[in-house]
Amino acid sequence: MTTLVDDVSARIDASVPALAGRIEGVADLAALIAAGALPQREVAAFVVPLGFDDRGGESVTSAHTQVLEESVAVILCIKALGDAKARRALPTIEQLSGAVIAAVAGWAPGDVAGVFRVTRGRLLSAEKGLVIYQIDFALLDQLRIVS
Repeated sequence: MTTLVDDVSARIDASVPALAGRIEGVADLAALIAAGALPQREVAAFVVPLGFDDRGGESVTSAHTQVLEESVAVILCIKALGDAKARRALPTIEQLSGAVIAAVAGWAPGDVAGVFRVTRGRLLSAEKGLVIYQIDFALLDQLRIVS
């Protein structure tokens, strides 16, 4: 069984040549943070789950439906060693974030009710030779439980 994170990772890997083979998950990101290390590549991406939120639902005899908004983040890491103000990294961030948005926004994996939409993009950090930019996506789906 694939997860939403797996589906988004595969979509970006297939659609954004600059990130092909450079997409990792939350465990890889956590290991880097714990070690105080930088990604080994000049450009890297991490796809991480952000959880879900309730968007309403209803229950009737023997059935429950509920709309859930599930979110994932794509965290782009661009090395900027020797570039204290990260000026050389900015065009790369712009290109990569645009390509990631084009690959994911409006797309849906498998059998879900909605498509991904972009909810936020933010510069997280530009220090120690690394620029980190996060793009958040949300997907509406419907939970159906019949008892």
